[in-house]
Amino acid sequence: MRITGQMTSNSLVKNLNRHQVDLDEIQTQIGTGLKIRKPSDDPGLATNQMYFRTRLHELEQFGRNLDDGKARLDQTDGALSVATDILQRVRVLTVQAANGIYQGDKGFELEAAIGKEIDQHLRALIEIANSRDATGKFIFGGHTIDKAPFEVIETKEKNLKGLGIQERIVGVEYRGDIGEQIREIDRGEYIGVTVPGNRVFWGTNTSVTASKDLTEYSVPSDQRIKINGVEISIAAGDKLDDVIDKINSSPLDVKASRLGNNNISLTTTNPHQMWLEDIEGGTVLKDLGLIEPNSSEPPGNFSRSATVTGLSIFDVLIQLKNDLTSGDQEKISGKDLGDIDLALENILRHRSAVGAKVNRIEHHAQRMDFDRTFMTELLAKNESVDLPEAIMNLKWLESVHNYALNIGSRIIRPTLMDFLR
Repeated sequence: MRITGQMTSNSLVKNLNRHQVDLDEIQTQIGTGLKIRKPSDDPGLATNQMYFRTRLHELEQFGRNLDDGKARLDQTDGALSVATDILQRVRVLTVQAANGIYQGDKGFELEAAIGKEIDQHLRALIEIANSRDATGKFIFGGHTIDKAPFEVIETKEKNLKGLGIQERIVGVEYRGDIGEQIREIDRGEYIGVTVPGNRVFWGTNTSVTASKDLTEYSVPSDQRIKINGVEISIAAGDKLDDVIDKINSSPLDVKASRLGNNNISLTTTNPHQMWLEDIEGGTVLKDLGLIEPNSSEPPGNFSRSATVTGLSIFDVLIQLKNDLTSGDQEKISGKDLGDIDLALENILRHRSAVGAKVNRIEHHAQRMDFDRTFMTELLAKNESVDLPEAIMNLKWLESVHNYALNIGSRIIRPTLMDFLR
């Protein structure tokens, strides 16, 4: 093969250009501190780089979610702590009134004084139940955050001495829903950060008993119902016992039973307000006599013919006040004291659940801090330049480039132009 001078010159120029490209690339790496500038530089490294950066952004968002969730749970725990103290004080007063220690001429005045104190505790509990977060949103209304979850019903009446008009609380109605606000703390991992008010501020179990005779009842078509937000499918032709079995086999804290006169009764297994809905045009709960035909949204949709029992914490205190006013020590020492114990137990149960969630968030935050550090190290190793190695490669390329220039000047023979100089 014949090697011409032009071929030698072209080969030298090609090598010199390649050296310059390599020098430019490594100088850029040293100047920016990055191995790659665009995916085409190294597709494998670029893929890893995008994954690590995406994961770091996710961890930052999850960290903000954790902080927000913990703040809400801490506020909830603080509110329930005050509610616990109030109920414990109410229990002390109830025990005193139940034991009949206030007897004699001033017994009536002392019981009236207890009633006044309990009235103030009732109002304090209502304020706690209508607590807001730092942004002004209500924390015990479920997904209803723009209006107070508990509405007070008051009447005006003369005071005990017949002097002046005073307002008396006769009821407190829940206006929120059963939703629970959640936060995503990792991919596909969620935690509830609120508690609906109709669970935490409920005093006794709720029971709804229909008055209809359901001996010949049969579901006319495939339908679905909701109890406390859980959907239950009911098939065409199902009898009363089939409906009861499907309710009892669902993940609910509500149990259904058949009474002797072929009625259906639903009872909660822990204190909370029951939430019943026929969905998608269904009529099962209406046909069973549990909710009113053409009814509004729950919770005020129970059938007028059904027997409904169950008291909120506020109802328990209103009932206690009324019994103190009438001097019914038998009810005070029996039902009232028992209902207060149930309400206090329910508050403590929810406080325990909130505390468990706070612990989970704290442990998860520690794990996320480790993940963030680990991902940062992997990203640094993936995209950062090893400066000592890069400088060494730069010096090596400079030496090779200089050697190429030196050798090229020797092997390329002088041309006619060189002689003419």
